[in-house]
Amino acid sequence: MVFETFVLLVTVMALGYAVVARYLQNKLINRSDMESIQAESKRLNEDYKKASERKDQKKMDEVMKQQLDMLPKMNKMMFAQMKPMIIIFGIFIAFTWTAGQLDPSTKDDFTIAMSDNGTGCDTLAHDGIFSACYTPQADYGRWVFSARAFKGGSELGKNSTYFYYNAPEDNDSFLEATSGQPIAVSTDKRDYAAGETVRLYAQNANAEQVNATLDSGTAFYVDLPFKIPVINLQRIHQTNWWFVFVSLIASLGISLVLSITKKKAVKETGGKP
Repeated sequence: MVFETFVLLVTVMALGYAVVARYLQNKLINRSDMESIQAESKRLNEDYKKASERKDQKKMDEVMKQQLDMLPKMNKMMFAQMKPMIIIFGIFIAFTWTAGQLDPSTKDDFTIAMSDNGTGCDTLAHDGIFSACYTPQADYGRWVFSARAFKGGSELGKNSTYFYYNAPEDNDSFLEATSGQPIAVSTDKRDYAAGETVRLYAQNANAEQVNATLDSGTAFYVDLPFKIPVINLQRIHQTNWWFVFVSLIASLGISLVLSITKKKAVKETGGKP
């Protein structure tokens, strides 16, 4: 799949998710009941505040009793709001998992086993520093080296770094977040000429096995036509973050359109919703 086509596909999926999520919210949540309960709760709070200012204990007790009587309705309303959110979250997981499986930028990643037995690239056996060597044949540019440490078949942690192969350094310093136990990862240098061998190192005292995954720079990212102020963001990395970004913008857009439409309808009916 061509990368640009995949970006378009994820964008369409995110827009579809935003529409489906809004439809389910409107379908499964009784907004008239919810607004009625919220209005009643607000009225009771105002009545209690006024009674408190007058020091009218009888009225305060009466309002407090009414508030307690409302609790079952409020709990029911909250539960009704949770049901569609569970369904929507399940759909979100399905959409993002599908997008991740189709991502062409991960298809050329490959994994090699690192060793700590004093042979090959490893200089000292059983010192907790796992080593591996690789000589790129092409794919000039920024490479990402990710190390995953394992013990007893369970993953202990993950960490990443990057290097440049026969290419000038750029301003892209993005790396996936570390996870689990700390792993010190490094290469013997940052910049390599064509034909040079890259030495990879990863250190974790508890690891029994460490795998190195090499990404030749075909990671997913989308450059926005403008820089988002405050957070100073213009490039969005990873499929899931682009999916979340598009669906959030689409959801805000849908809310704005519905709000304008509702206000227009109320105005045309003389204030009646």
